[in-house]
Amino acid sequence: MKPYNELTRLGRLRRIRQLAEAALEAYGMGEARLTFLRYFANITYRVDMPDSVTHRGDPDPYVPNRYLLRVLLSDHWESAKGEMTWLAALSGEADLPVPTPVPTLEGELLTRINTPGVPEGRIVSLMRWVDGRKLTTGFRSSHLRAWGQMVARLHAFAAGWQPPEGFERFVWDWEGLLGGRCFGCTVEELVASMPAHLQEPFQIVSQEARAVMEALGKGSDAYGMVHGDMYPENVLFKDGEAFPIDFEDCGFGYWLWDIAVALCLQPWTEEWYRQRDAFLAGYAQVHPLPESQLGHLDLFMAAQYATGVLWASQFIRDDPTRQTEHEAWRDENGAMLLRYLELH
Repeated sequence: MKPYNELTRLGRLRRIRQLAEAALEAYGMGEARLTFLRYFANITYRVDMPDSVTHRGDPDPYVPNRYLLRVLLSDHWESAKGEMTWLAALSGEADLPVPTPVPTLEGELLTRINTPGVPEGRIVSLMRWVDGRKLTTGFRSSHLRAWGQMVARLHAFAAGWQPPEGFERFVWDWEGLLGGRCFGCTVEELVASMPAHLQEPFQIVSQEARAVMEALGKGSDAYGMVHGDMYPENVLFKDGEAFPIDFEDCGFGYWLWDIAVALCLQPWTEEWYRQRDAFLAGYAQVHPLPESQLGHLDLFMAAQYATGVLWASQFIRDDPTRQTEHEAWRDENGAMLLRYLELH
């Protein structure tokens, strides 16, 4: 049998589908139908149980008998378990509508599956399918208020949540975002690889963000478990409520980071200010932040753009076959970084 790493993309997908089918047995869902969704780093499938079956109950806001199965690229069991533990807490303790983990027949939040075609195995998770629709345009103030309320509920719970012993997740402080903790080379090397017109702007915003993050500290008034990737594509809307999905980047970070990511698209326009105010009004109803923090929102947005420039530079270094794609991402974030400095 040909080694997995020597297979084409299609060949890998064929092998992983066999692994995913084996994983369904661990959840007691051998009769379910798998539908391929996406292969980026992780590989995801929609799982549909027969309409005649009611599997473990599916109350709103979940689609009955539908689940998301995810085959992870990472082999870090404790970190993957941390994500599922956090989702279980948000669902069970905070009553938040999130992709709730489905335990295996043995009661585990994850499973490791080995098949002949993928002998090193993969970690697999299964989550309930949240009902709702994504919006890319046409946001109304009501959507932004509901979105702000949802983020605030998440943060309010996180501020008082005590992780269990051994809990592991990302740490999105300055070192994790802009300091190069996750990289195999120095930040200085990556900055030198950036276009010349982005190097100084990156350094300015990075150091400003470092100073503010250090001043905010890591107390529960400013810092705790965050979603980490609160872009519009990771939010569903239904019946006047907003539901978060895709917690793959969740970790310890600043409340302002989630807010900045949510508001970072097409900023500093008349329409954006209306959307920002609606989002913050919804947020303040649940988890009000002092003006001393909110005054740094624009800087946190700029830090998000600087992070995009830095991480795209790392991806260009690591995967030159996708250089054009990564350069487009870097340059888009770079333009917004320059826009911030023009206005501030």
